[in-house]
This record gives sequence, C-alpha cells and structure tokens, in this order.
Amino acid sequence: MRLKTLGVLLVTAMAAFTMIYWFADQPVREGIAAENEEELLHFGEIVYSDDPGEPAAAGCARCHGPEGEGGQIPNDPDGRSAPSLRSASLADKLRVNPNYVHLAVSYGGVVVSGNVNSPMPAWATEVGGPLNEQQIEAVVTLVETWLEEPDEAPTEVEDTVEAGAEVYAAAGCAGCHGPDLQGGGPFPALTNVGNEVGNLPEPVAQQEQYIADYEEDPYLALGQWIRNSAENYNDGEPTGMPAHPEERLSDSALRALITFLLDQTGG
Repeated sequence: MRLKTLGVLLVTAMAAFTMIYWFADQPVREGIAAENEEELLHFGEIVYSDDPGEPAAAGCARCHGPEGEGGQIPNDPDGRSAPSLRSASLADKLRVNPNYVHLAVSYGGVVVSGNVNSPMPAWATEVGGPLNEQQIEAVVTLVETWLEEPDEAPTEVEDTVEAGAEVYAAAGCAGCHGPDLQGGGPFPALTNVGNEVGNLPEPVAQQEQYIADYEEDPYLALGQWIRNSAENYNDGEPTGMPAHPEERLSDSALRALITFLLDQTGG
C-alpha cells in the first residue's frame, strides 16, 4: 500500500515538474530564438554590405544600394539598374512564393524571372557561387525583414514622363520588363507599346475589346491591362501580368506610368 502511494506521489510530482518546466522554459526558448534571429540579421547586414574589411561581405549593396533601395549596376554595359529590395511588388512576389528571395539569391535572377540575361548572378556555392548556405540564409533573412513593411509607391504623382519613370522603377516593373523596357524570357518588351495598337505578348480572350479600347484611348486600355489584365481582358484567366490594385498603384501614379511608357515607345 505504501509503495502504491509512493508511486502515485512520484507520478504526480513528475507531472507537476513537467508542467512547471514547460511553462518556465517557453520564455527561455523564445529568448534564445530572438537572440539567434538578431545574430542572423547582423550577419545578414555583413554579407549584404560592401565592406572590404569583411571577408564575408558579398557586396550586394554595390548594386541594390546601402539600404536595399535599388540603384545603378556599376560598370553595366547596358546601364541597367538593380531593383529595390523594399518594394511592395517584391513583397507581393514573396507572398505568392515564400522561397522567391532565397531562389533569386541562390540561383540567380533567371530562375524567378525566366530572363536569361538577368544581371542577378547565382550566389550559392553548389552552382559555383561564392556564398555558403549560412551566408545566403542570413542575407535572405535581412531582405525578408525589409519586406515585412515594404515601401509604398507615392499616392499622388504628377503626370510627367519623369514622374512616370520613377513609378516604373518604384513599382518594380523593371524586375520583369527590364530597366530599358527590353523584357526578357517570358516577360515581353514594352518598347512598342505606343506604336502598335493592341500590342500584347499573347492573344487574350477579349483581344478585340482591348484593341477597341486602345483605339478609343490608350490610357484606358493600358490602364485596365495594368490594373487587372485577367479580369478586364481575359475572362478572369491569368495572363502572366500581375494585378496592380489602387492600394498598390494610385490612379495618378498609373497615369504617369502610362505617360512614361507611351513617351518611350513613341505613342
């Protein structure tokens, strides 16, 4: 009887100890996780930097800017720019594909854009790049942290070519269509948008409606295409062109963007 009672007491004590340990250990685990995250972000800043005194630095900042704001690619023969790593459009791509940034860093821009001429090289050692998995994980974590609160495109934009060029860059259009509008891979060039009525990369269900809208007003057709090409011109089926709702691209920014496109292509 005494042994039975002792056994019950031991089991009860062990259960109590387990509960106390679980509740007491949770904050400890969370603290360790937060500390590890902080260290990873710090290492990501080192890898991202262009600090010649840091052996682990990959120099991402040379192209994408010190704070990920984007910038001109040094010595690029085509004068191309690197996209912002803080843009709402990049955040949208990450929501669709949580591995987007990791894939782009590891295997180059071609794997996410299809553009074989993408200036973004592969960085993973497994494909001949200079970064090991720890370095890649660190810089990817840094970029994904920036994208938790992405930069928004300005809401009120002057209807000028210059302002439209800024929208083109800020909205991430260059990431697919190129900074020079030449496109690449599955993404069409925009160099003839203003010269050919109904110039679309592939036929869509409501092609005739698009052409009619364009002939009536290029701003109407291009605006509806950019806003939501699938809903407006393809019976709801995807066209490859992502939607740009007003909360992402204001009406004034959209108009300035179209002004820029038509000016560049002679429309």
